[in-house]
Amino acid sequence: MKYLSIILLLSCLGFSVQKSTPQDDHYVGAVVEYTVTGNVATNLLNYANLIKTAADQGADIVVFPELTLTNGSTTFEVPIYGNLRDHPVPALSPALYDEFMVTISNAARQNDIYVVINGRELLDCTVQQAVGEYCPEAKQYIFNTNVVFDRTGKVINRFRKINLFGEFAHTPALNPDLGVFDTDFGVTFGHFICFDLMFQVPAVQVVQKSKVKNVIFPTMWFSELPYLTAVQIQEAYAYSLDVNFLGAGANNVRVGSAGSGIYSGKAGALISIMPGLPTTKVLVAKVPKVPGQVTEPYPGPIYDDPANHDNLKLIVDPSLPSHVSRLLELGSQEFTLVDKDVSCTFRVTLAQREGNTHYRYRAGVFSGVRSYSGVATGGVRICGIYACTDENRRTCGDRLPTYVANTTGIFEELVITATLPTPVLVSSLDTDDSIVYPVSSKVTVMPLESKDFTYTKVQQSDVTVHTMTLTNKMAELYTFAIWGRRFATDGQEADPPLPDELGDVTPEPATPTTPAPETTLGPETTPGPETTLVPETTPGPETTPGPETTSGPETTPGPETTTLDTEPTPAPGASTVHLLSKFLFATLVAFVCFSV
Repeated sequence: MKYLSIILLLSCLGFSVQKSTPQDDHYVGAVVEYTVTGNVATNLLNYANLIKTAADQGADIVVFPELTLTNGSTTFEVPIYGNLRDHPVPALSPALYDEFMVTISNAARQNDIYVVINGRELLDCTVQQAVGEYCPEAKQYIFNTNVVFDRTGKVINRFRKINLFGEFAHTPALNPDLGVFDTDFGVTFGHFICFDLMFQVPAVQVVQKSKVKNVIFPTMWFSELPYLTAVQIQEAYAYSLDVNFLGAGANNVRVGSAGSGIYSGKAGALISIMPGLPTTKVLVAKVPKVPGQVTEPYPGPIYDDPANHDNLKLIVDPSLPSHVSRLLELGSQEFTLVDKDVSCTFRVTLAQREGNTHYRYRAGVFSGVRSYSGVATGGVRICGIYACTDENRRTCGDRLPTYVANTTGIFEELVITATLPTPVLVSSLDTDDSIVYPVSSKVTVMPLESKDFTYTKVQQSDVTVHTMTLTNKMAELYTFAIWGRRFATDGQEADPPLPDELGDVTPEPATPTTPAPETTLGPETTPGPETTLVPETTPGPETTPGPETTSGPETTPGPETTTLDTEPTPAPGASTVHLLSKFLFATLVAFVCFSV
């Protein structure tokens, strides 16, 4: 209880305590940002109190973070093929179950609420009670597991994490299943855990194959600049897959874990936080059953003092040195960068604030394989603008040592057009082989609100043109990017860093630029009418082209083009100047795999 400070953040006034029904057009969801503590007794007491707090505000379901209930030496059992068949409510048969299961079952039952917890599950394959479980060996296994309780305290679903982030004491799911369950208020949920979000199975498959429109996500996320901070990727997932997303984050700012929220498709965050200090909070929001169809006021993002984020330890994407990048200049510029099967056109007008300390910005493109902190590798395709602390590309993804106001640039115009391979359905998985997310971040380590940008995609046979456009002049921007996953190359060796001769593109001297005077940012401009987002095509077996957009620059003729191409580039219409022809000695460079 020492650090417990429960702050209720409600999406609107006057929540009714009446539970939602299948006929309602909404339900009430709650997620908990919970400060990590190793005291199991304290955790159980806090969980019971937080469940009551959520229920008192009318929540139909409450979600807790990853690994904040148990500690490194405690476990619980979830015998879905054993005792739970005949005695599915642990609260009614306490002698058969661990204290964790009994306490949470009792809290769900007393408060008439669905509860999702996560913790360390023990499967003892040396005893008869493991009947029905898959036991490759006669030994004990420990899984990272979600457990779902209904309003009566009955255990109705279990999901074991498939993609572990290190977690050497844990075993990945031995016989992976998708986590899916139904509720009495007419909503079907899918659920998975933390690092699972990065992978085709289960994160994309549970939506595309199971057709769920509501996703639950317990996490202990280690935020990474510039593309994968916690709230940033939670909101991008909800946007791209057009789902409601309930993300509950463990809070341990010393290791970069923080960030929770409830998001509704392309409407963005109904409520979200990214605290820079130890925090326990309950977030409650009224969630439309059709994602994005929000009809009532809601808080949206809750911003912390930016100086507090100096306490939040963030890691940096190790693939940034592998990007083909170009330093942005003040004024207007338009150019194209190409890497293998990815072509990115950037149109930017950038101004600088007064002062002596400023972030610099680079445009970057990357198609290859990256490392996830040395525990796994994955294929990515990226077109983005991101901040650096100086002109050296090796400082990209870093932050200034302490927060200083007015150090970011002012983007008066920003359009990114990315030409990427069109996703292909993997029939054996009933899931696409790739996915693309629009990601953004401000120096507050929070993404842009949905009204601040548009994102469209238009399929053109074997390629799809993605366009992401800033709709209002924006200061405080750190990242603005089209970030995609290519699952077929997962597990391959990560791409090595590029030498400066290939990774740092210098503008052609003949290219005119319009210098912009230093700008003092006055009061924010009053936003115009809210931009109607052009619906993106639903990721799935069939793709319906959306309307053509005119927000991106034409590719013929126009911007300069720089290519780093080691295989045929399927980006039609791009006028390409090969960097390799200028730097033949690069063929002598040995590839070195960096394990980060």
